[in-house]
Amino acid sequence: MEVPKFVEGPIAPTFTVFREDGSLDDAGQRRLLDFLLQRGAISAFFVRSGMGLMYTFSMDDTRQLARTACAHLKGVAPVLVGCSGIWDRNYDKRPDPDVYIAQGVELGNFALECGADGVVYTMPEALLPAEGETHQQLIERYFQTICAQVPGPVFVYQPPGTLKEYEATPDTLVRIAALDNFVAGKFSTADGFYMYEMIRAIRGQEFAYIMGHECVYYAGLTLGAKAVIGQGTMLNPQLFKAALDCYRAGDWDGVLAAEDAINRLVLGIGKPVDFFKMYATEQGFDVPLYNRSQSSNPYMSDSVPITREEYECYKRLYETELSSYC
Repeated sequence: MEVPKFVEGPIAPTFTVFREDGSLDDAGQRRLLDFLLQRGAISAFFVRSGMGLMYTFSMDDTRQLARTACAHLKGVAPVLVGCSGIWDRNYDKRPDPDVYIAQGVELGNFALECGADGVVYTMPEALLPAEGETHQQLIERYFQTICAQVPGPVFVYQPPGTLKEYEATPDTLVRIAALDNFVAGKFSTADGFYMYEMIRAIRGQEFAYIMGHECVYYAGLTLGAKAVIGQGTMLNPQLFKAALDCYRAGDWDGVLAAEDAINRLVLGIGKPVDFFKMYATEQGFDVPLYNRSQSSNPYMSDSVPITREEYECYKRLYETELSSYC
């Protein structure tokens, strides 16, 4: 299977819009998507993403968000749906492995039926290796199972903080990249050597490496990375498009100028989800600030809500950095 053409430049890890009671707000989600479409430059929309609080989702939540996003963006923009089984990332309470895998298969097929252009699965930290099996063998077995039962483009997501033993090695990536419908993966790392070896390993294969740390996007471009996913690909996709355009034109100064702006925004905007929802609302696209708690999981914590003072500070920086690119 060929890598989809939309796997290029900025892919947005779409924030999830909630009601006050923590349920999904379909109307608010559509308004946020409309705001993002209006701003342009985004290659595809990844829903049930890490920044969209994917570990708080139920089966019904995932189906609901897949239906909403796919219907709203049909014929307009590509949609990727996070389809891993249900788990809150509590390493002390892992799910039943058969149930977890079956849920992933069910959700992947449901998303494809809704019109998703690809389905995304995290590294299988929810599972423990079988007796005599290594973690790398578990990763291979898991994606072999998913790809065999979900007949569409499958993406892998190695989130920030992935346990070391669940990080794919270059050798493992080579083997799973050979699966026909395993087409691309996001790897959240700023480790230049690891990134180099992963991309080197799959040269010549029909597989796209997606940058998972936007602050080194410039390096990914030189190594052959095809796309990037990070907070900035939601907030300021124009900068990534500019960097890509400059790279293709041989304008290295332009690449570095765009990367400098990207990094200043990553370092300067501390509460990107709250900030962007407030900004969208201010621009006429009402997006509530309600959130879901992750406090039941000892490995997660809830962020402190943004203050008006913080918002105004972030906004000044945001609009200053974008002024040369809009």
